[in-house]
Amino acid sequence: MRGVVLLFLLILPAGAVMAQSLPALTFHGQPTLEQGISVEPNSLFYEDPTGDTLTPISVIERERFVPAAQMPQIHNGNARKMPRTSQVIWLQFRVANTHFTDTLRLEYMGGIHAVYSLYRKTNGSFQFLGSRGLCVPTSPTINGVAAIPILIPPRTTHHYFVRVADYQIMLDNIAGQLHNQQTLLAGIAQELLLSRWLFGAMAMMLGGLLLMGGYALFQYRLTRDKAFLYYSLYTGVAGCFLIVLANPRFQLGLTPAALPFLGHPVTLTFTHLLGLMYALFLTNLLAVPRQQPKLWRAIQFMMIVLTLLQVAEFIQAFTGTWITSNALFLLIDTVPALLMGLILILATVRSDTKLKPYLLTGQISLYFIAISPVHGTYFLENVSPEANVFLNYPPFYMMLGLCVELFCFALALAYRSKLVEEEKNQLQESFARKLETELDARTREVEEQSQLLEQQHIRQLKLDFDQQLAEIQMTALRAQMNPHFIFNCLNSIQLYTTNNNAAKASDYLNRFSQLIRLVLENSRSERVTLSNELEALRLYLEMEAMRFKDKLRFTIETDPELDSDLIEIPPLLLQPYVENAIWHGLMHKPEGGHVQVNVEPVETDCLRITITDDGIGRAKAAELKSKSATRHKSFGMKMTGERISLINRLYQTQTQVQVHDLVDAYGQAAGTEVVLEIPV
Repeated sequence: MRGVVLLFLLILPAGAVMAQSLPALTFHGQPTLEQGISVEPNSLFYEDPTGDTLTPISVIERERFVPAAQMPQIHNGNARKMPRTSQVIWLQFRVANTHFTDTLRLEYMGGIHAVYSLYRKTNGSFQFLGSRGLCVPTSPTINGVAAIPILIPPRTTHHYFVRVADYQIMLDNIAGQLHNQQTLLAGIAQELLLSRWLFGAMAMMLGGLLLMGGYALFQYRLTRDKAFLYYSLYTGVAGCFLIVLANPRFQLGLTPAALPFLGHPVTLTFTHLLGLMYALFLTNLLAVPRQQPKLWRAIQFMMIVLTLLQVAEFIQAFTGTWITSNALFLLIDTVPALLMGLILILATVRSDTKLKPYLLTGQISLYFIAISPVHGTYFLENVSPEANVFLNYPPFYMMLGLCVELFCFALALAYRSKLVEEEKNQLQESFARKLETELDARTREVEEQSQLLEQQHIRQLKLDFDQQLAEIQMTALRAQMNPHFIFNCLNSIQLYTTNNNAAKASDYLNRFSQLIRLVLENSRSERVTLSNELEALRLYLEMEAMRFKDKLRFTIETDPELDSDLIEIPPLLLQPYVENAIWHGLMHKPEGGHVQVNVEPVETDCLRITITDDGIGRAKAAELKSKSATRHKSFGMKMTGERISLINRLYQTQTQVQVHDLVDAYGQAAGTEVVLEIPV
């Protein structure tokens, strides 16, 4: 018989044994409570190593549940006690109602967790009583978590199972409390009373962020300064961060019904995005890309890392965490942003900006205020309820640190605007002084230019007068030359007539009429074509050859590359030199002589005309002192020299005349060469 009993005890399920050894919380009817009663002393606990919230309770109840003393991880205060990013802990307890007639009405408050669900075991089956938690937004609440009602009929004991699920951070003890209606309402009232200052402080911080961000955005709209844009983005992300943290704490109702898990304060974090905006603002304000290029490359790498992590964070919010190790998850969630902050502190220290005190004060304040609590990985015991609301609520530290930092950054921007204004004033003063100096210099320059213009005007008037005078003199010289030339021609005609040579006289007169027509036409113009001038010279030489009875021979040669119809020279410029060669060089030679006229280009803008005769030379002519020659020389050559001088002065040219005496092999005079270089 003893063996049968022993065998029965061995095969009895472990969960049933635990249930028999589980002391019940006993009430005699509806209790009068002053505060909630913790179920921890009367509970047994089991941690599901799989972290699976879908494991059936029928499987869970067969697992080995142990007292709280054997599971230190059921108490909050250290996120490192969660080895996985998701944690599921079960607890079971019993509640007995010994009253004969009264029904026991209680409220089960499971604490601040992501989700906790209550089940009642009845006759071997389980009844689901409800779920509450940060990811199941309901009201009324204590600390943002609602209660689940429990009804226990008279003389009845109920057996309850509670599944508690947490993500990344465990914010409260696993074991919950039992309340009656009075303690529940009193707890809600007390929580509202205690939280009013926290709510007011966070509301003020949010308002301050919105005010600073809105002001910076307006400044960007006015100035297009990207520093204000990045500051407004930074404050905007900080505001979103605050709202995400405050939503479950104060039950703001901002969690979408279709995505209840987003109500958990660490399910959707903006840590990486904050670090990214932080980097954009400071690198722009400190001009890191230009002043610290090596450090800028490290910051760029960290910005890429933060961007990728933030994208992964958003994806995980909808698909579930990808990393099962909670320590690694928290490391990835915090270390990159912390490292970015340290790099930016180094960039601030190395910069030479006058904003350094404000920026460093803000950066160090963020680390000491927001990061020193290390995101709720500690818990202060034995503090007053009023202090507990602030001291054991890490989001308060985070937002306070961000607000202090952003306020310091706002001061930096204000001081920067002051520096820009001072620099602008200095530039304006410098520009005004420079403008005055330039204006004085310009005034002096204008006065000098005015004097120069006046002098130039006077010189121009003088030049115009001289030019007009030269033109008048030129006209007078041409008028003097024409009668002299005509007089010579009439002498020749008279000679033929005297000798009764009518045919010669007629031929001579015909040529004379052609010549006189050309002379009259050319004498009216300041410049004539080379072809007209050479044609007049040819007619003159033919007439003189007739007069000398063929003792005069002449040749006129023109370079074939010259276009004589386009080239213009002063009129009647060559005839006096040819006449001088005939009368001075050939007149005293019985056999006569030859006159050679060559026209050739020297440069693109200069013409060379060479008049060569084989007469007696200038020295012999001077010895003979011919009266006629003297008269011709003193009249014709003198006028031609004056004309050349006037032409050079009138047209600003350099017409040159050179006369060379030619000699033969024995050193005897062999003629004269006249070279004219005329600019065309």
